[in-house]
Amino acid sequence: MFNKFQFLRLKKETFNTALKILILVSGFFMFAYAMITPLYALFVEKIGGGITTAANSYAVFWAVAGLMTFIIGKIENKIEETELAIAYSQFIVGLAYILLYFTWSPTLLYISMIILGIGNAMYWPAFHAVYSRHTDKTNATGQWAIYDGMAYLIPAFGAAIGGIIVNNYGFNLLFIIMAIICFLCGIFILILPRKILEK
Repeated sequence: MFNKFQFLRLKKETFNTALKILILVSGFFMFAYAMITPLYALFVEKIGGGITTAANSYAVFWAVAGLMTFIIGKIENKIEETELAIAYSQFIVGLAYILLYFTWSPTLLYISMIILGIGNAMYWPAFHAVYSRHTDKTNATGQWAIYDGMAYLIPAFGAAIGGIIVNNYGFNLLFIIMAIICFLCGIFILILPRKILEK
């Protein structure tokens, strides 16, 4: 008999170690990014920018991320250990957050957003490729549903916690925490035995 809640359940053996690790790393990656997203305009105002600066710098981020994804995705397609691109992207994104820590002008802001765009362009094709190869035909929808659900829930917590940190300690501490999260994610992927994420 069909259980109406069956689609919510994944058998333990189908949610393998690789998927758990990828969700963990991606969760921290999204958490860090979400910490600044709702506060970005306030930060831009703090360094002397206005609405135009906030809008244009974010437009630069999306444009760089989009265009570089086409290029980097083709390069990553030729890499045997695609998971290494996930690790390296974390270092690039972490560097962008460190640069935001030192940002005091719109010019530095644009540079930071360009670097952040490159890091995201390196991360997402690699992540989707590695995650996809560890899903299976029978449970792929459910396995992706878990990831997609977390992609909404984790940023919700990140945004709230980011607001608490900035309200009490300022943007500098926020950027340091964001950078540390990304660097730790990158190191974690690098020190993992390669066989865990290979298939």
